[in-house]
Amino acid sequence: MSMLHVLSGRDLVPEIRAICIEEMGNWMQSYSASFLTDSYLKYIGWTLHDKQREVRLKCLKALQGLYRSREMAARMELFTSRFKGRMVSMVLDKEPDVGVEAVKLLTLILQ
Repeated sequence: MSMLHVLSGRDLVPEIRAICIEEMGNWMQSYSASFLTDSYLKYIGWTLHDKQREVRLKCLKALQGLYRSREMAARMELFTSRFKGRMVSMVLDKEPDVGVEAVKLLTLILQ
């Protein structure tokens, strides 16, 4: 699984990267014991920096799904600490809808 996502994370087609991040978020929610780990979360974190709007949006929405659960959010302390600066800076993203989703994510984190 991780090799698939490593390769897809480097895929030249943004739609493929977006689909992979969306599905990884779903797997993390459904199978958190196996997939909600730093070794998989790093792939989500890396896509916070993606050049394509759609990939960044899917990443933020995947994270929103994880942070809605207090139990899952508690298991993401290292991720939150590592990527909080990027999440905050995304509020000022050049794409307004990405900025809106970043605000929604930060609101969930602060709850």
